[in-house]
Amino acid sequence: MIGKKGKLLLFCYMIFLVVLFLMCSTDLIIREPEQEVYQIAVIIEDASDNNYSNFRKGMDQAAVELNADVRFITLYEKLEPDQQIEFIMREQQDGADALIVAPVDEQKLFDALSQKQITVPTVLLGSGLAGEEIIGSISSDYKKMGQELTSQMLRQMPQDAEVIILSEQKKRSMAGEDFRLGITQELGRNGCAYQTIYCSENIYLKESLQKAMDSGKRHIVILTESPEILTQTAAAAAEDSNFMESICGIYGRGSTTAILNYLDRGFITGTCAVDEFGMGYYSVCMAVKELEGLEGGKALRMDYQYIEKEDLRKKEYEKMLFPIE
Repeated sequence: MIGKKGKLLLFCYMIFLVVLFLMCSTDLIIREPEQEVYQIAVIIEDASDNNYSNFRKGMDQAAVELNADVRFITLYEKLEPDQQIEFIMREQQDGADALIVAPVDEQKLFDALSQKQITVPTVLLGSGLAGEEIIGSISSDYKKMGQELTSQMLRQMPQDAEVIILSEQKKRSMAGEDFRLGITQELGRNGCAYQTIYCSENIYLKESLQKAMDSGKRHIVILTESPEILTQTAAAAAEDSNFMESICGIYGRGSTTAILNYLDRGFITGTCAVDEFGMGYYSVCMAVKELEGLEGGKALRMDYQYIEKEDLRKKEYEKMLFPIE
């Protein structure tokens, strides 16, 4: 039997446990340390995020792991430099702790840096531009990529085939400039003649392809300058079987879902792909490390791979082509 004194002690002990539980559950004793949420703005050079699907997966993954709030911003008009600078200024004024930028115009960005208009840490995509606020860059060698793609095409194409380059009519990104340079240098090094057809708003892609097929050559091989043109060319070939009668190869760059689907269906012969998931992930990591006072690394050069249909099922390319958040 427990006496009155024992019952009183037991009651006091239970009251103590209840109070202790309530204090713990309301953070009065054990308080979780507040972790700072870093505000990061990603401003690309495009008006659409179609070519950034894997990049965004990597970006979002890093944001979750590193407690960052990442805003992904597209332009109203593709490759519009003044608009990009305006967006950079706006995001900086709205409290962005760091910026990740795919520059439209390196000179305009350099001017903004030189004039101290950009005052927050900045990571660049596809550019080696240097400056006080540039804390790192992530890019790939698009010139070598163009050379590699062209070399693969030359090994496979019929000897009597005509090479057609489908190119942007007006603006092209810095990656597009380097990629095209690599293509034309490799064609010239091998003494291979080519024809350039410009795709613009006034000349529809199908009309451009029809021009190529009307050139009188029995075989045509197409090199596309951008992921958008590669996707549109494959879509046109898929819609009209007559196109594929003369075309014996369609090549380009990019690893969007649409491009990989057309590659799997045989409408694209080969594409050069970069680990875009890794680019998105590491760009956010660079920004957060800098904000935490750690060394984030100055430059990261991403490898690229030439991919054909049979490579889609290979284990070594799975993470690059089909990343899972």
